[in-house]
Amino acid sequence: MFRRTRYQQGSLVQEERKRGSAVWVYRWWEKDINGKPVRRKLQIGSSEQYPTESAAQAAADALRLTINNPSNRRNLRQTTVNILWEHYCREELPLKEMSTQDAYSVYAKNWILPRWGNVLLEEIKTVEVERWLRAAEVADGTKAKLKCVMSALFSHAVRWEFCGHNPISSGIQVGSGGKRGPSTGVRVSAKRQEAPLFLSPEQVKLGLTKLEFRDQLLVFLDGALGTRRGELGALRWSDCNFDSMSFSVQHSYYWRRGGHLKATKTEASAKVLPMHLALKDALLEWKSQTEYTGPGDFVFPSLRCKGKKPLDLAAVLKKKIQPAFAKVGIIGVGWHTFRHTVGTMLAEMGEHQLTIRDYLRHSNLHVTNKYLQATPESKRSAQGKLVDAILPGGLLSASKSTLVQ
Repeated sequence: MFRRTRYQQGSLVQEERKRGSAVWVYRWWEKDINGKPVRRKLQIGSSEQYPTESAAQAAADALRLTINNPSNRRNLRQTTVNILWEHYCREELPLKEMSTQDAYSVYAKNWILPRWGNVLLEEIKTVEVERWLRAAEVADGTKAKLKCVMSALFSHAVRWEFCGHNPISSGIQVGSGGKRGPSTGVRVSAKRQEAPLFLSPEQVKLGLTKLEFRDQLLVFLDGALGTRRGELGALRWSDCNFDSMSFSVQHSYYWRRGGHLKATKTEASAKVLPMHLALKDALLEWKSQTEYTGPGDFVFPSLRCKGKKPLDLAAVLKKKIQPAFAKVGIIGVGWHTFRHTVGTMLAEMGEHQLTIRDYLRHSNLHVTNKYLQATPESKRSAQGKLVDAILPGGLLSASKSTLVQ
């Protein structure tokens, strides 16, 4: 005989601790692998985090969604975006990279939850979200990221059967034969408001003349290798093979939450890069000046942290590199500027797209193409070739049928 799964409210009590503030503890029943009921408990948080029982009960709602997942009671249909976010933070968000976790939290807490937090999932409508995003006074790129976070939340809700569909990015298949059909989800533009800044070789040289040796080397490395900021910070002496004259980019550094060394962004990011003789000489000169030269030491260590962490490259950019380039009239330089510069320079030099892709260590050419721009000189040269091909050495005549040679 079929027995309907009972919906559990569970129990929530505040327990005192010998040290520290009291904690809220949630208890419920769960069946083990043999189907035997087992009592479970979990700390929801401290009394400082949740000063009232109602606040703790709201936090426990996310856990109730998990333990009652097999139940089809109406209680699950009363799920708000706030509860869904708490559930997502418990089940899915911890599986993502720390930088992604922090970014999602910022977008959710600053924009999504203040507007949609108390709204039931079934009341979220595609067009309403679209109008909200279009009216938001933020960049198009931020609107696109907000849409992605909301879509991830609702995909999570659909997967856990808290709602039937994703109103942000519909799961209904559209189009056929590999062709994209009309979008049935939220439509927002991710168009850039301005093209990314890239520098000419002469501009990089000018900027280098205004920097001290350490900062010159940072710009020189980034301008020659096109590494990401985290990869540049994570570079250790063991990654610099002076015998084979190559760099092994294996890690990236994340400065928030006390600092963490993590794997590179993608598998393609871990490819070996060549080391030019000029780079080798500059690094060996720097190695003779720095206090930390062990294989596991950072190439650019933080002296304040006694070499246990890399240099804070965001602070170096703000205090040293941006002012130096501003002196030569270049405003808005960032670490990623040099990565865009590398891609554009290589394209100007006639390097094949596959070479540029592998040098920048991208996973596909679609990403690489976003880094390539034609310089004004190359566009003028291309136009000259077109004009010469149409009118080789001539001018247009006032006559309809005659070209002046």
